[in-house]
Order: sequence, then C-alpha cells, then structure tokens
Amino acid sequence: MKQDQFGEGRRMRNSGLSGPRPEPALLGDPRRFAPTRTATARVVIRPARPDDLEEATLLERRVWGRMAATLNELQRRLFALPESFLLAELQRPGRLRQLVGLSNGLLWSRDFPRSYVEYEKILPSASHNPRGDVLYLASLGVDPALRGRGLGLRLVQEMVEVGRRRHLKLVRLIANHRTRTLYARAGFEIVRPLPRLFRQQRDLMPRPALMELPLT
Repeated sequence: MKQDQFGEGRRMRNSGLSGPRPEPALLGDPRRFAPTRTATARVVIRPARPDDLEEATLLERRVWGRMAATLNELQRRLFALPESFLLAELQRPGRLRQLVGLSNGLLWSRDFPRSYVEYEKILPSASHNPRGDVLYLASLGVDPALRGRGLGLRLVQEMVEVGRRRHLKLVRLIANHRTRTLYARAGFEIVRPLPRLFRQQRDLMPRPALMELPLT
C-alpha cells in the first residue's frame, strides 16, 4: 500500500502535477532582464547660427558683465568668420536646449596689434583681416553654473582645430590670471604680460597677458 502511494507521488512529480510551474513566456521574455536605460544630459559643441545670437548675447553678459560684446558686435563676428563662432549647447530630454558656452574668433596679421590702444579701443570685429594668418580668440565663456566640467577646454580645442583647418600659423588670445591655467592645458604659452591693458576692468581681467599657440 505504501509502495502504491509513493509510486503515485513519483508519477505526479514526473508529470508536473506536484506544483505550479513558471510560465515559459515569462522566462523567455527578454524585457524581464533588460537594463533600464536612463536618459542623460549632454553638451554638444556646434557652429552658431544667426538665430542663436540673442541667447548668445545674454550668455556673454552673464560671463563678462560690462565687458560683454553687444548683439551687434557678435553679429559682425559671426559674419566675419562663421566657422570660428562656436556654441556649447546643453541638451536634456524633455527640456528646451540651452546655450551654456561660446567662443568666437577673428583673423589678425602677425604684426597686429602694435599698441595697447589697438587692443582696447578697437572692436575685435573691426580688427578682422581676411588675409591674416593668426586666429585671435576674441571671446570665450562658460555659464557660471557649469564651470569646472571641461567645457572651456573643449571650446578652446575646437577653436585650435579651426585654425589648423585654415592652415593658419598661430592662435592668439588675451588671458588673465584666472584663465592662464586653462589655456596652458591646451598648449598655449605666455608671450608677454600686458600690465597697461584693461586697467579699468581689473576685477574681470586681472593681470592680463598675451598667449599664443603655434600651429606649424
């Protein structure tokens, strides 16, 4: 009698009647074990367009205050050398895109400027020389809320590539005491200090100096 009971139990287990079994469809569904994808923000460096310039002007003001370029000046820079007017755009899923960085440049000859007056009194767009072989970085700025994340270095490196694509000789810029380290990381070296430059804006441009990077 016991043998019959045990034998019946074995038959039930072998036939799958001893308890519920997982549904095959669930085990075979790859979605059960697929990792969850989280949409993340990213910053893209891209060329500026004319319809970007109003927002770019607001960013310029946040960065440079009373030294910021006007909308008209930025329009002139974009017209003069469009490939050197770059924007860093923050892209976040489900939200409007936001400009968080910018850089722009112009062409100089190697003997310009000859005096402090030419540095400070002439608008960068007015100093543009289409035949020049030096790329002058007229403006670089990153939104204060996103500083320290490498955006400034990315913009500088992209500007250097613009100079290389145009087969220019040098990239030049005017750095201050706070930004020298950034430009040095990109390969720039100090040519000479400019102690008489921007005396009225020393809070924004402390200890200005001319820096350059040879491209050839």
